[in-house]
Amino acid sequence: MPDKLFIGADVAQDWIDIATTRSGRVQRVANTPGDLAAWAATLEPARVGLVAFEPTGGLERPLRRALVAAGVAFARVHPNEVVAFRACRGVKAKTDALDARLLADFAATELSQRGLAPLVEADDALRDLVARRRQLVAVRHAERCRASRTTTAAVRDSIEAVLARLTRQLDAIEHAIAAHIKANPELARMAKLLQSFTGCGPVLAATLLGEVPELGRLSGKEIAALIGLAPCNRDSGKRAGRATTGHGRPGVRQVLFNAARCAIRCNPVMRAIFERLTQRNGRPGKVALTAVMRKTLVTLNAIAREGKPWRYAKAEPA
Repeated sequence: MPDKLFIGADVAQDWIDIATTRSGRVQRVANTPGDLAAWAATLEPARVGLVAFEPTGGLERPLRRALVAAGVAFARVHPNEVVAFRACRGVKAKTDALDARLLADFAATELSQRGLAPLVEADDALRDLVARRRQLVAVRHAERCRASRTTTAAVRDSIEAVLARLTRQLDAIEHAIAAHIKANPELARMAKLLQSFTGCGPVLAATLLGEVPELGRLSGKEIAALIGLAPCNRDSGKRAGRATTGHGRPGVRQVLFNAARCAIRCNPVMRAIFERLTQRNGRPGKVALTAVMRKTLVTLNAIAREGKPWRYAKAEPA
């Protein structure tokens, strides 16, 4: 796309440095909804090939919303890809302006060749609620581990008080998640469809709806790669390395791990896959469990795409 304009945006807390492929000048815009909306309004969507930026823990959300409102195509770039591109270009210095130019060049030379599908906007409120639930679960687990090791009464009393508070907060967040999904007919319909799969409960359904807006819009291979469940080969010459998974969305993989453990106990189809891999093919248990995670995700993606319950789901009683 030689006639298109590619833009790189380096996001910071207070401002965003913006560079284009047609100019060496870097523009700094305040990272506020108003300033970003005014900047995005100056762009012509038909002339912009892509705006590239890295995810920065939510600081990029005002930029993303401004680009969506202006109808400008954009892509969130994995930091590892930018690191590799920087090394390929031999760039050793690092400033906000250089990072913006690097992102613009990466969009023009790399992303433009991939035929990227349009990004799908997530439900920000549900995503925040799901992320908060995961944080509370992690803190509660840490406190329980501390409680199992302490022998001091005062410390134990402190931990129990914190655990009680965390449990109340967790219950409140889970109630808010359920209420948010129930208030949205489309979310409620999709959550019911996903939970027709034995092994997908309310937590996994809410996580997928909140953090994987691409669900149902990608192929099985694409959704597995997006989440980080697509094996990557490590072969060289006569050496056949062990394929590994990773990157993607670790929070989603964590929930899928627990769902897969449930599925191999309660879902005959998933249990058959696990037993075939471990007993007949001699695969390690963790490898087989990862395969069940991938199969679960691909199945749920197909359910969302087709808008039909799982074909092996038991009929609801009349």
